[in-house]
Amino acid sequence: MAEEKVLEYDIYLKVKKEDIHLVTYLLESVDNVMNVRNVVEDNMMKIICPKDTLDEALKLINSLKEMTDLEVAKIEPNNGEV
Repeated sequence: MAEEKVLEYDIYLKVKKEDIHLVTYLLESVDNVMNVRNVVEDNMMKIICPKDTLDEALKLINSLKEMTDLEVAKIEPNNGEV
C-alpha cells in the first residue's frame, strides 16, 4: 500500500481562555491560510491548514505572540477528522 500524501495539518495552540476569541478572530482574518476548528481540552485551539500554507500559518501564529501568550503545542498531519 502506498503511503498517503499529507494534504492538511492540524496545529494545536495553547491559549489563555480569555484570549481565545481574539486569537480566533485574528487568525481567520487572513483568507485561505487556515481555519480554527474548535477549542479542545485545556484551552487548546485546533487549527487546520493546507500543507502549502503551513509555513505562512506558523509565521502568522508566531506574530501573535507579541499580543497574547500563546504556544504551538504540536503539529501533526490531519487524519480527515474535524
